[in-house]
Amino acid sequence: MQSRCGDLSPRRLCVQVRTVRIFALLLIIGLAGPALRADRADMIARIHVEAIGGLMRINLTNTLEATGRVDIGERTMRFRLLAERPNRLRMETSMEGRRLVQGTDGIEPPWQFSPDESPAKVSRLSGQTARDFAADAEFDDPLVDYAARGYVLDYAGELDLEGRKHFKLLVTRRLQDSYFLLVDAETYFITRRVTTQVRGGLETVRETVYEDFRPVGGVIMPHRITVNIDGRRLHETVMETVTPNVRVPPGSFTPPQE
Repeated sequence: MQSRCGDLSPRRLCVQVRTVRIFALLLIIGLAGPALRADRADMIARIHVEAIGGLMRINLTNTLEATGRVDIGERTMRFRLLAERPNRLRMETSMEGRRLVQGTDGIEPPWQFSPDESPAKVSRLSGQTARDFAADAEFDDPLVDYAARGYVLDYAGELDLEGRKHFKLLVTRRLQDSYFLLVDAETYFITRRVTTQVRGGLETVRETVYEDFRPVGGVIMPHRITVNIDGRRLHETVMETVTPNVRVPPGSFTPPQE
């Protein structure tokens, strides 16, 4: 029995249209010859955007509030974060009775202070710590509107990971930071970020693993993030609640006046 367009709910119609778009992009990748290999990274990024919800739905999410925990060995840290497009972030953490607030307005260097101190003593983050915090403040993942945000993508081949084929993309931003993203060839979700770092003359491999993908406001997001250093687990973050488009109190991303 044939279905008529009028029988489709807006939600089902949106899903079907998105599926057709993804299928068309997959067909183009399948037909791509050597002349199109240079564009393959761009095509993978475009399919990824459609797979997690589509650019229109992504752009409808302007703020996020999340709560959860970070397991560090035998210890657990609680957190609450507030994020706002394009790169503003406030992170409040507590562990073993100690609290810390960190934030960035996307313009000035990231800052931090302990709310248990009176008056609050604000300090600025610097070096790699500041760069890492600023990178974490990016509201969208690196494949969303990547060129306009200063990212360059290079296709770096394919690999099998835990029995699943993945695309490997080299991501570079402003000729400074570079790392690899692994994109699942079936779901087109980002499942790994691999960075090689040199500190104190020693080279280490930092692997961030993204799992437990769930929709938030119609956009697919990971709810469990594990960081490994040279194959050893450093910490695991579990998102317990994620709420889109929350109201942001004024001054959330600027440090308190001392």
